[in-house]
Amino acid sequence: MNEKHVRFWNGNKSPIRREYEKQLLSLCLSEADFVDADILVDESDYPSAEDEGNIFSKGCDVLVSVAGNQKFSGKPTRIIEIPVCKGILGHRLLIILKQQAKRFSNISSIEQLQKMTIGIPATWADADLFRKNGYTVSEKGSLDDNVSRLLAQKIDYITLGVNEIESILEQLGDFKKELLIEPNMLIYYPLPLVFYVHPDKMQLANILESGLQTAIANGKHAALFEMHHPNIVDRLALKTRKTLQLTNPYLPDSLKHFQAML
Repeated sequence: MNEKHVRFWNGNKSPIRREYEKQLLSLCLSEADFVDADILVDESDYPSAEDEGNIFSKGCDVLVSVAGNQKFSGKPTRIIEIPVCKGILGHRLLIILKQQAKRFSNISSIEQLQKMTIGIPATWADADLFRKNGYTVSEKGSLDDNVSRLLAQKIDYITLGVNEIESILEQLGDFKKELLIEPNMLIYYPLPLVFYVHPDKMQLANILESGLQTAIANGKHAALFEMHHPNIVDRLALKTRKTLQLTNPYLPDSLKHFQAML
């Protein structure tokens, strides 16, 4: 590849995801013996789904997003259909008001949760997915806006991936005193994160695919995952929670049978 720079868009996500995905990109390039390029990271957040969907026209070479992201539907791109984070983002826990803990502990069916209102930030791929599964969705604003709406009881709950929920809660400062990670439920849907590459950067796509496959085979990918998500299954009691499973109609055919590896 002749380019000296790899332009990586890393916005519209939590800081913990940004750091993992930056290190993952570096690992993949290194494992493919491609060490001559500088990674130029753009962490701009785009509040418009249209802007995010047109990111490759803004000089981006590569990004990480959920497989089947509808913002890129019908747009030319190269997708490397190898999950980069073991499906962890599809394991969602609920953030609720502490004063609502008893109400949520009495939930015994999916139908009860579907009637409550989930707050989801604008442009997040989760919104369409929850709607497709019959949930009552209020999609607007940023994550901070949705926390404010939760505190004002304008929505009933927020869901976040188990990879980011603890760090996001810590960042809320005094507000976290009023909030709780609901202790009994886990919402799961297949939501693998994958590399999206500019359609004209086929050599970069091949380099990243080769590097990712090598890192998975030699254990370096697993080591990076564990460094960022230590003991996550036991720490958040993922195996003992009541699991509510959603379907994901947007998965590409090659990932229809994807199972998270936690």
